[in-house]
Amino acid sequence: MNLKRCWSADFETTTDVNDCRVWAYSLSNIDDPEQFLYGNSIDDFMEWCANPKENYTLYFFNLKFDSAFILSWLLKNGFTHLEPEQKPEDETFNTLITDSGQFFTIDIYFKVTGKSHKVNKVRIVDAAKIFPNFSVSKLAKGFGLPISKLTLDYKAYREPGHILTPEEIDYIRNDVEIVARCLKVMFERGLTKITIASDAMGYFKDNFRLF
Repeated sequence: MNLKRCWSADFETTTDVNDCRVWAYSLSNIDDPEQFLYGNSIDDFMEWCANPKENYTLYFFNLKFDSAFILSWLLKNGFTHLEPEQKPEDETFNTLITDSGQFFTIDIYFKVTGKSHKVNKVRIVDAAKIFPNFSVSKLAKGFGLPISKLTLDYKAYREPGHILTPEEIDYIRNDVEIVARCLKVMFERGLTKITIASDAMGYFKDNFRLF
């Protein structure tokens, strides 16, 4: 796993049901959690994802929530959901979602064809499946991190294109950096699967033998 291509990600969204949108996104690199990126629209976020030079893996904490905005953007922008037997094509995506509504992954294919034959894609994973029964605040405390979750007025009005305040930037930065730091600990210990249960099973198979 190339941790330099792995990022913790998060959206901040409006609470008005008549104006439901992403007003900020944030990213913290898992190899170097202090490497921080942010912006104020989902369009800018998706443009960053579509970088033809890198195939990223993004870890959202509670993907079920954030995925609503990602899937809506994809469908509004002409992307097609792949059926199980279909092969990826340009501007397609697939999902791993259970019948009970548990979200695990979204794979987005921006470009598949071309002279270089290089697939330009992004994989999005639910980090909450790696840390079940944890909140971001509990992660910071449980891992003994030097940073903690901050507070934010979620109901304050933020117009489209809102310029983030220093306090808002601090808030979104801590949220993604906490998750990135914790994921780095897990990945460096070889726990790289998309759920803690699959990591536990892998550890059992690798370390226990019946005689």
